[in-house]
Amino acid sequence: MYRLADNVRVRKESWGLLFYSPPRHKVCFVRSGNWLSPDSLAGEWTVAGLAEGVAARTGTPAEAVERSLEKMTGQLINSRMVVDELR
Repeated sequence: MYRLADNVRVRKESWGLLFYSPPRHKVCFVRSGNWLSPDSLAGEWTVAGLAEGVAARTGTPAEAVERSLEKMTGQLINSRMVVDELR
C-alpha cells in the first residue's frame, strides 16, 4: 500500500500530475496524461489497483500500465512524495 507523504499536494495539469511539498519546497512532474487524477491517489492505493482502473478506462493492457506505474511510484518514493506503507 502506498499513500502521499505528509504535506504533499497533487494538482492535475494537461500533461499529467504535479506533486509538490510546500514545507520542503520540492516539486515533481509526472507525465501521466489522463491515466491518473489527484483523486485516484487519495488515501491508500496499490499499483495493481491503479493499473486496473487505467486499463478499464483506456483499454491499455494492464501489464503495460502496471510497469509504468511501478516506475512512477518508485521515482515518487525516492523523491519522498509517496510513502510505502510496508517500509
